[in-house]
Amino acid sequence: MRFEAGDVLRGASLSVAEGEAVALIGESGSGKTTLLKTAVGLIRPGSGEVLLAGENLTRASRRGLARLRRQVGMLFQGNALFDSMTVRENVGFVLREVQLVVPAEIERRVRELLDRLHLGDIGGQYPRELSGGMKKRVGLARAVIGQPKLLFCDDPTAGLDPITSDAIAELILALRRQLRVTLLLVSNSIPVVKKIADRVLLIHQGQLLDLGAPDLLEDSDRPEVRRFLRPDAAP
Repeated sequence: MRFEAGDVLRGASLSVAEGEAVALIGESGSGKTTLLKTAVGLIRPGSGEVLLAGENLTRASRRGLARLRRQVGMLFQGNALFDSMTVRENVGFVLREVQLVVPAEIERRVRELLDRLHLGDIGGQYPRELSGGMKKRVGLARAVIGQPKLLFCDDPTAGLDPITSDAIAELILALRRQLRVTLLLVSNSIPVVKKIADRVLLIHQGQLLDLGAPDLLEDSDRPEVRRFLRPDAAP
């Protein structure tokens, strides 16, 4: 995948190798979510191009774009669950409405995934009845039920306590390994980034700075990284 755009990300370029997990960090409003949505074709760049699974999204027809998106699982920051659907119905949505899987197979796959994520007892409940951590698990289940090649996670632990955040990060890591997906993660939680990502990029003033492995972050001598990690420290 390659991304080039103006304005929010001026001349920035990002490549993610097959099977790699890349984390995007940066200040609020720096363009992390914009990049993620552009990479999946929800936003069209003002200039440049987006290559997803080797195909150019910026030149794709509506039908072609829909076909490419079927290869992507998306965990939205706000979960984006359907309030009128039960947990089982939410998780099975992609199989039912996009992949047109037969009902018996949908039921089997949903049940297996809910059990794997320790959600089997809440399949009949609605999103409004769930805690924040449970909603994240349901959102993650819906993102991976279609066995995508790529998984995009937009701030998957936002608003969660440290224990729940760690549990969600563990689930994402386990699913990444089981499904062998390529992962693009937006998160400013350094513990989460360290647990999940192979490589970290900082969005700074419209540019993407490749910082290497997560374990190198806190030892970085780059002023942009030091300011991001310790914004209250004296320059």
